[in-house]
Amino acid sequence: MSSTSDLSAHTKFSYWVGQVAEGQKGAIFALFLLFYYNQVLGLSGSLCGIALIIAMAVDAITDPLMGSISDGWRSRWGRRHPFMYGAAVPMAVAVYFTLHPMVDSQAGLFVWLLVSSIAARMLMTLYSVPHMALGAEMTNDYEERTLIVAGRSLFGYLGQGVVYFFGFVVFFAASEEFANGQLNRAAYPPFALVMGAIMIVSILYSAAGTHHLIPRLQRPAKPQAHAIKQVFLDTGEALRNVSFRWIVIGFLVVAGPVGTGLAFALYMNTFFWEVPPTGMAYILGATPVGTALGYLFAPLLAPYLEKRQSLIVGALGWAVFAVAPVCLHYAGLFPAPGTLGVVVGLSVFAFLAGLVVSQVGVGVGSMLGDVADEQELANGKRQEGVFYGAYAFVNKATGGIGGAFSGFILDLIDWPRGEHVRSAADIPPDALFALAMVAGPGLAIGFLPAVWCFMQYRLDRDRHRAIVAELDARRAAGDTALPVTAGPT
Repeated sequence: MSSTSDLSAHTKFSYWVGQVAEGQKGAIFALFLLFYYNQVLGLSGSLCGIALIIAMAVDAITDPLMGSISDGWRSRWGRRHPFMYGAAVPMAVAVYFTLHPMVDSQAGLFVWLLVSSIAARMLMTLYSVPHMALGAEMTNDYEERTLIVAGRSLFGYLGQGVVYFFGFVVFFAASEEFANGQLNRAAYPPFALVMGAIMIVSILYSAAGTHHLIPRLQRPAKPQAHAIKQVFLDTGEALRNVSFRWIVIGFLVVAGPVGTGLAFALYMNTFFWEVPPTGMAYILGATPVGTALGYLFAPLLAPYLEKRQSLIVGALGWAVFAVAPVCLHYAGLFPAPGTLGVVVGLSVFAFLAGLVVSQVGVGVGSMLGDVADEQELANGKRQEGVFYGAYAFVNKATGGIGGAFSGFILDLIDWPRGEHVRSAADIPPDALFALAMVAGPGLAIGFLPAVWCFMQYRLDRDRHRAIVAELDARRAAGDTALPVTAGPT
């Protein structure tokens, strides 16, 4: 396994660029998917929720399966790169058709959302799981691994920023017909086309720029057989790792409130805060900017904070700053909706939320690499693919669980939908209040059990150093139970 001291700046940059595509897809699905199908196309919120929860259930199978397949893949291009190359164009096509349905009925829209979102999620899995696992293979240094993950996470938020810019500044800008351009159905297909083109460039650049690492990366000792059976065996082994188990449980718990907040962001900004499209770009863009700044500081904080501490601080900080505007509004301490002040206020809180939540992304991404080292010491197997497959599923579960909850909640509060809804004046006050209570104080409650789960993580800096030292000693002694670095087949 290489060290980052052996990696050129271009190699690390190439790896990081690959996260732009995942950031784009995540932002499109978390922010626009429910809003587009429910508010713009008029599909029932409950049907949206059912489609999204089924798609997430498919992810629960395909993500760990892809991790196991990737861990055991043998080819002249190694374990990860064949999937990275192969996913680029199909994934962009799937995202495009997700936002370009060719049907209008409730049943037709439901089936289209279900099939297209499953396809897009599966193709993202084909790419993202090997890509994340590759990052863990690039170094085994405790703190340098944080740098790799910080850079990857930073470019993921850059991908989100690309979505916000092209969305609200270019395609969903206000017009005479649509003061809120995100309600314009015709703007979504060309928006998706541009997003897909950027995704293809991001993925292929990353794969090509890290291709030269293949001879230095580990490969399985023997070909993999019975992939379906193996994924259950590998997942069972992974879940026996206490550190990994608590990370997964914590993120599954937090997926609900985080995903719900993202799914309701457009509803809140459009109808509750009455923010124009240009203001929307500032508010949504403030989070990636804050997160990017947080990622820059993450490697500097790494020597002083355990990763568990960073994770807990980031989660609690996000909860506080994300729900504060609603609480301040009803306390009479926040600018009035529809004013410049509310745009500034929401942008400030979004920036602060991004600043602290950056530590969550860096922390867990780096922690999983450490857990892979711990797992190797325990059973002699490198299982980055399984660990990052589970992480990819949890990341996507945020949108799936949150979107599903949000769809059901919209029907529960009798939220109006369809072409006749153009502004806050078309929404009943009771529905606006109910939405604000869910998207405000309601989200904070969901964070408490997740923080408790994160506190159970016990793998710290000293323990990891001991693990790496033991692994190095075993390899130096020629312990054949452990895999060794080998060239490509």
